[in-house]
Amino acid sequence: MPTITPPPGWGAAPQPLPEDPAAWGLPQPSVWVYAGFWWRVWAFLIDAFILSTAEGILSLFLGPKINVEWEELPIPDGSSQTVDVVNIATTSLPHATPASILIPHLHAGSEWHTFGIVLTLLPMLYCVLFEASSYRATPGKRLCRLEVVTLKGEQISHLRALLRFVIKACLSFPLLYIGVLMVAFTQRKQALHDMIAGTLVLRHTKPAQIVPFPPHN
Repeated sequence: MPTITPPPGWGAAPQPLPEDPAAWGLPQPSVWVYAGFWWRVWAFLIDAFILSTAEGILSLFLGPKINVEWEELPIPDGSSQTVDVVNIATTSLPHATPASILIPHLHAGSEWHTFGIVLTLLPMLYCVLFEASSYRATPGKRLCRLEVVTLKGEQISHLRALLRFVIKACLSFPLLYIGVLMVAFTQRKQALHDMIAGTLVLRHTKPAQIVPFPPHN
């Protein structure tokens, strides 16, 4: 019976391979996963809920006191006489058709301006301080495992985070959300405010184990 010689290496016991590719002197692969459109939508909705809750709580303590003042405007009848609401309620005449109307006037007081400024600054501080911190993301983005970084993958500065928020609030959202919809069509999933501010939104996924072949000696 002829003997078949197996190829070199066949028939030998397989050698255990090191789990860490760095043991072979190979660089670790750096893979960036850009956050898609719907992940950013979910993160935005979570942040919007958090901000709405915070604004509602602040309104209980800092909100202006609203006073209602009623102004009575009598409606003249055919005889050029007027009857106010009290007279109509107490009269026993069924033919008493003249009436008057009450117009409410709301007075918020001087605290309204201060409260309006607080409501305007709260979203800006929320986004800028969180995105420029070591978290690199707002709480909504953190829950969706997203982070905002520079084009080099570094932590963004407060100035860059402020620029990103201003462009988002003044251009991306007001212009029919076109600046936001760009996320679904750009190569690196960038919105208009990301392109102008020079930022990326990445998503952390569970990395798959990549086992390269050991180099031949």
